[in-house]
Amino acid sequence: MSNYCSNCHYDHKKKTGDKACPFNSLYWNFYNTHRDKLEKNQRVAMMYRTWDKKSNDEKEELLTQADYYLKHVNDL
Repeated sequence: MSNYCSNCHYDHKKKTGDKACPFNSLYWNFYNTHRDKLEKNQRVAMMYRTWDKKSNDEKEELLTQADYYLKHVNDL
């Protein structure tokens, strides 16, 4: 628990869209990319259950946002 985000340009509550915090979509992108290696880990399994509950549209939006950030990392 910290206060690192208090003066940040990005909105930590937004997952996608303008000024969405990059960590939100990049977090889910990481889990999605490495599912085959991580999903059997008991501590991580809960996050995959959360991911699986998201609609396909929300997943696609998050992954598209993460892809944008990864391609434009030097512009962030």
